[in-house]
Amino acid sequence: MIGKTSKVGVIGAGRVGAAVANALVLLRKCVTVVLFARTLSKAEGEAWDISDSIPLLSEMDVIPTDRYEDLADSDVIVITSGATNKEGESRLDLLMKNAEIIIATIKELDRVAPNAVVIIVSNPVDVLTRIAIRSVTEGIANSQRPENLIIGSGTVLDTARLRYRLGKQLNVDNRDIHTYVIGEHGDSEFTVWSSAFIGSIPLEKFPMSEGATFAQITQNYTELTRSRGYAIVERKGGTSYGIATVVAQIIGSILRDEKQIYTVSVRAESAYGIGDEVVLGLPCIIGQQGIERQLLLPRNDEEQRLLEESAAKLDEAYSSLNK
Repeated sequence: MIGKTSKVGVIGAGRVGAAVANALVLLRKCVTVVLFARTLSKAEGEAWDISDSIPLLSEMDVIPTDRYEDLADSDVIVITSGATNKEGESRLDLLMKNAEIIIATIKELDRVAPNAVVIIVSNPVDVLTRIAIRSVTEGIANSQRPENLIIGSGTVLDTARLRYRLGKQLNVDNRDIHTYVIGEHGDSEFTVWSSAFIGSIPLEKFPMSEGATFAQITQNYTELTRSRGYAIVERKGGTSYGIATVVAQIIGSILRDEKQIYTVSVRAESAYGIGDEVVLGLPCIIGQQGIERQLLLPRNDEEQRLLEESAAKLDEAYSSLNK
């Protein structure tokens, strides 16, 4: 059941922001959605359109606004504002455009809703999440809220895409596919195949359909997962529905304190061996306190190398802001 007073703010009423607000309504994840946009008429148009579905569902409120003050008392706030990928443009190309937006937005949220869990969706999500956190060890903090209350959407969508396609290949319910895509939400992401299980059976030992091999699956599905977002952007100009559902599910885990595991953008613990400041997609338990625990995922030597390469790429992108 949803909480009687659960309130979620969505910043940005563009393609992704509107889709997140709509998903929250369709999936009944909260009682009140506040849709914020700098142009009030844009927020009104999207909010009113979404609200027209409520009579066919269950009672909720979708409130349009251009005032940060209306986000006060939110349990969760989602940041979707910023430039989006253009065809042929990587997520990291968006960094310079969106870094200043994130810093300004986080400061406003600290002012009006300091206790809310903040979920960052804008790309490049890993670097922008690091900018939002700006840990004490770096000598500056862009947000005053505890680090566990700032979450990037990470590689949750990538992991969901992989599990769904792999389930179809193996003729198994995707809920029984236990594997993760980690690292950058982008070109250097990778699947931790050495820790992949179908039920309790290691993927490498799972009976395949005739002609399929473990080596073929790992090669094919790694590339398919990585390129899926670009394929969608090429055909329709951007993604929205998949990431909106991902965000709604994460919000549900927070509001209901479900303790589900998601590969969100988080500052890597030292046990991963990639430094203490890099932020990237890693498995974490998500509940009422946001990131409640980061999990150490077993990986082989090759996967550790890929993790270090992904971390180095993200660290370089973050450092470029100071040049």
